[in-house]
Amino acid sequence: MAAQADGKGIYQQRCSGCHGRLADKKAMDQAPALNTLSEDVMIEGLKARRDGKIEGKGNRAKANLTDEQIVELAKFINGLPK
Repeated sequence: MAAQADGKGIYQQRCSGCHGRLADKKAMDQAPALNTLSEDVMIEGLKARRDGKIEGKGNRAKANLTDEQIVELAKFINGLPK
């Protein structure tokens, strides 16, 4: 299933611990709440972190995401209640 694009599953496994159940928390008290970002900004940021262009504590969680998984993850986050 890891190769399958499942935004909800990816978020719950890799992101919610720092960003909160509804993506409304500032991870490590530094990253913005994800529910404040557009889908395009999330995709761009996730790819940059995955590719090592942005460094931070959350990079390991993004290191092996495919482009498809990143898109599905951003769509899931964008669909969460604000």
